[in-house]
Amino acid sequence: MDVTNEAGSGPDALRLPSAAELLAATRHTSAEPATAAAPSTGAAADADPDPDLLPCGRDPEAVLEHAAAGESDEHERSCPECQALLRDHSVLDQVTREWAELPVPVPDDLGARVMRLVRAELHTGRLLPLGEPDEQLTLTETAAARTLRAAVDAEPGVQARSCRIRPYENRTGAAVPGPVTVRLSVGVPYGEPIHALADRLRERVRRAASERLGLEVAKVDVDVVGLEPAAGAGEADR
Repeated sequence: MDVTNEAGSGPDALRLPSAAELLAATRHTSAEPATAAAPSTGAAADADPDPDLLPCGRDPEAVLEHAAAGESDEHERSCPECQALLRDHSVLDQVTREWAELPVPVPDDLGARVMRLVRAELHTGRLLPLGEPDEQLTLTETAAARTLRAAVDAEPGVQARSCRIRPYENRTGAAVPGPVTVRLSVGVPYGEPIHALADRLRERVRRAASERLGLEVAKVDVDVVGLEPAAGAGEADR
């Protein structure tokens, strides 16, 4: 069925009514006189017309169903409101079909890329598997590192600068529950024997990881990146 506007060939003849215009026409139906092309069906003359109906009184769903089945009656073929509805629906249907047919390439690593972006946005770091392999329990690197830095800071005069945790990986490189590797960067008091202090820090990290996080630590690397004034050094120099 042809639903094009046959009122003329100028630019205005092809203009489709906007949703605002259709809504305004619906609200002012009671003030519009009946015409020969769109005779009153009784609903349009009602003092309180149904807002779900077209200004001519027809049900939009029924008009669309009749057009799709090729069963439009004389009113629907000649009524400007029914024809405007069909034109709008035709344009919407065409745009929807065109968008539906557009190819959408999906990268093979889409899932991994999304998770990298999420972790980067939330600054949560890597996920550390916990418990048994079938438990699906994980802990973010950020949360674990915060706990381990607090344990290191408890050592007098030591300041934890950064903490990176590498999860245990199987032969395929996937992170699985198992002993993790921790790398710390710290500032230590000037004059403190570094080897003995590093051993104490490693013990603090292992104990905090086991007791507070349920993580087993295979190795703790300590990088001394700063020498802090020893406690009371400023007072002794006075």
